[in-house]
Amino acid sequence: MTTSFEPAIDLERTANLKVSSEVRAWLARRGLKQLWLAELLGVGQSAVSKRLRGALPFTAPELMMIANALDISLAELLGELVNEKNPHPMDGGSSGVAGGRLDLPTSRL
Repeated sequence: MTTSFEPAIDLERTANLKVSSEVRAWLARRGLKQLWLAELLGVGQSAVSKRLRGALPFTAPELMMIANALDISLAELLGELVNEKNPHPMDGGSSGVAGGRLDLPTSRL
């Protein structure tokens, strides 16, 4: 039997895996180990391992701490995940935003 919650759970799991993949990639680029991340976040190495496998999600404050410690923006840390739905939002994609501003319908009175 399936429930309406399964797609949301799958989406959450996919997001966790993508975020953890980006964090792992940044750690590798900088030659950093899980122990460094555990100390930064104030958690045990087991908790970091779960986060890096995508089994436990990173929190927003944790991601901000990681980006800050790596001296990169949160968008850089998350990579293409940030704009996966619409990779070019300023090019007039389906976001309703063109040229960096929201296009609202005008009404005539």
